[in-house]
Amino acid sequence: MEEIPIIVLNYNGIELLKKYLPSVLNTKYPYKEVVVVDNGSKDGSVEYVKSLDVKIIPLDKNYGPAYARNIALKRFKTKFMAFLDNDVRPEPDWLDILLETIKSDENIAATQSLYTEWPYDDKPRLIPWFSTAAALVRRDIVAQVGGFDEHYFFYWEDAELSWRLYRAGYKILMVPKSKVYHEAHGTFRKLPSPFTSYLMLRNQMLLLLTYYEITQLLTTFPLLFLARFFQSLKGPNRVAQIKALFSLFREGNYISSKRKFIKGISKQGNIFLKMLGDQVFGYEEFASIRRAIIKKYF
Repeated sequence: MEEIPIIVLNYNGIELLKKYLPSVLNTKYPYKEVVVVDNGSKDGSVEYVKSLDVKIIPLDKNYGPAYARNIALKRFKTKFMAFLDNDVRPEPDWLDILLETIKSDENIAATQSLYTEWPYDDKPRLIPWFSTAAALVRRDIVAQVGGFDEHYFFYWEDAELSWRLYRAGYKILMVPKSKVYHEAHGTFRKLPSPFTSYLMLRNQMLLLLTYYEITQLLTTFPLLFLARFFQSLKGPNRVAQIKALFSLFREGNYISSKRKFIKGISKQGNIFLKMLGDQVFGYEEFASIRRAIIKKYF
């Protein structure tokens, strides 16, 4: 029997914990323990979790999900570790099903539960990244490739880890039979909107600067940067988004160091980008604009 700790992240989410944590405790699999990692909540979350006799790791401030998950990765030495957001209600057998799939192949580094519409059958299927909203990972492998990147703070940090795992030779599967209900962005709404807009765009672009091949950096990325710039001019939180784009010019050392690290662990190419095709974070939006210009003027 595999010992599996279930890690639940929380930030000022006492109402979400009251709503969803009992269902986590009702997980059918005999998990090692449920642990709430709390990012400096001030709403009574810590006291509530303690009242349930659930283990809690309280942090003194909000360090972000990446940091909080890394705390858990270091705290436990188990082979596997499960992650849930605080706004997730899992079906009782969610973990059994994920474990069965991940143990079927040593090269599977992560499996994800289904919480959105799924256009395929119920067989496990490769996906470009997993969401830590509801997932089971090989803790030892995740730690081996460096854990979650704390530079991202929040948003796209699970995608970045997924791409790193792929480059290291592993794979990630969606397991549709493992089902959870996800009240999307329950905690995310508690963060300032300009701040979230900044992180969403900055981290999205950092991801591509880190993983694009040189030819893509010289051709595709500049066009995508321009597309994102003009989109930000007419969108909400435009100041935050423009700041996010221009903050990329200060990320040279980080990008260079990260690309060097990824090259050192790489055993395969960017197969995750091939899964995404031309839909990589808005590239298709630019492509449609380009097609319209060509049609009109040429």
